[in-house]
Amino acid sequence: MTLPNKPRGTQDIYPPRSLIYQKIQQIVAEILHQNNYQPIIFPTFEAKELFTTSLGSTTDIIHKEMYTFLDRKGRELALRPEGTASMVRLVCQNKLIREGYPLKLYYWANMFRYERPQQGRYREFWQLGVELINADGAIADYQILNLTADILRGLRIKDFSFKLNYLGNNETKERYKKKLKDFIKNTAPDLCADCQRRNETNPLRILDCSLCKNKYQYPSYKNTWSEKDNNYINELNRILDKFNFSYQYDYHLVRGLDYYTGLVFEVDLGTEKAILGGGRYDNLYREIGGINAPAIGLAIGIERLVDYLTEKKLLKIDNKVDIFFLAVVPESYIDILAWKEELKKCPLIMDYNPEIKTLKSLAKIIDYYQPKILIIVGERELKSGKIAIKDCQKRQDFLVEKEKLIEWISNYLLQN
Repeated sequence: MTLPNKPRGTQDIYPPRSLIYQKIQQIVAEILHQNNYQPIIFPTFEAKELFTTSLGSTTDIIHKEMYTFLDRKGRELALRPEGTASMVRLVCQNKLIREGYPLKLYYWANMFRYERPQQGRYREFWQLGVELINADGAIADYQILNLTADILRGLRIKDFSFKLNYLGNNETKERYKKKLKDFIKNTAPDLCADCQRRNETNPLRILDCSLCKNKYQYPSYKNTWSEKDNNYINELNRILDKFNFSYQYDYHLVRGLDYYTGLVFEVDLGTEKAILGGGRYDNLYREIGGINAPAIGLAIGIERLVDYLTEKKLLKIDNKVDIFFLAVVPESYIDILAWKEELKKCPLIMDYNPEIKTLKSLAKIIDYYQPKILIIVGERELKSGKIAIKDCQKRQDFLVEKEKLIEWISNYLLQN
C-alpha cells in the first residue's frame, strides 16, 4: 500500500524538536511543583454540551472550529478544543473544592480545532494550562501573573511585558457591549462578514478578529469601569508596582473566549501571535457545575513557544551520549553489559550497538552518536586487561585497567 500522509494540520514531533518539548515540560513542572500546583489528566473527548455551555455559542471555536461526532449510541461528543471547560467539569464532578481552600491544578494536553493551518497554528496542538481555583481578588490575580513571569524566566525569556485589561462583571461587560454596538452602528460599518454576525450576537468578539480589531479606534473599556472596578484596578496596580512588574493596559484586549470576567492578560514577546495569555472566569463553575468558585488561569501555546525558544536559541538541548561502548569482538559484550549495570546509578546517557563490529567506521560512529567518551573493547584490550578510551570532545586517548574502569569513568565525567 502507499504510505498515507499525516492528516493536514497535524505534526510529527521528533528529535531534536521533541527534546525541546520535553525540556519545557520538565522546567515548567518543577516551577509549578515549587508553587504547590498539581497535575491533572482529563479525557481527550467530552460531551459536546460542555463546550457549547462554557465557550459560548457565538465563538469561532463553537461556530466553525470544533471537531464533533456521534458515538454508536447517538451521543454528541467533541474533541477538546481547550482545557478550562474540561478542568471545571473534572473539579466539579470529582468534588475537589473545599470551602476556604484554594485549589491549584495544571495540565499539559493536546487540543483540537479545525483551523486553517499556518506557521505556529495546527489542528492538533499542545497546551499548558494552569488554574488557581476558589480564590479571588487582586492578590490571587497577582499570583497567576507572577507565576507566568516565573515560568518565562525559567525558560530563559527575559524580555517580556504583560498586556492587561479588566472586563469586569456582567454589568460592566453589558455597558461596554452597548457602547461598542453604538460605535459600530454610527462609525464602523465596514466589518468583515464574520464580524457583522458577531455585532448581532456578541460584539466583543470583534475586538479579537484579526481582520477588524485594528481597523478602527474602538471605545476604550476603561470608560465603562464602575467605582468597584476602579478600586480593584488600583489595588492590583499597587501590588504590581511594588514588585516592579512590567505591564501596560490594552483597553481593547478581550481574549477569544466568552467565559472571561475581570482581569484578562497576554504576554508581549514581540511576536506577531500571542504565545500565552489568560484571565479570570468567576462564573464558569456556577454555569457548568452549579457551585460558586472564582478562578483565574493561564494557557501557553506550546508550538509557538517552541518556535520562539528555537529562534532565540534560549534552551540548550544536550542530546549527546555520555558513553558509547564499542565491542569489536562479540565476547566483550558480557563486560559491556556488566559495566552498564554498574553505571546505572550515575546520571549518564549510555548506548551501544551490537551491529558495529569494526573500527573502520569510527568517524561515522562518532558523528552519529556524538559521544563524550568512546570505550573500545577489542582483542587487544581483552588480552592486555586495559581498556581503550577516547575523549571525543578533547581528542584525548587513555588506557585504563579493566578493574578500575568504573571508578575512572565516574571520576572523569564528574570532573569534565
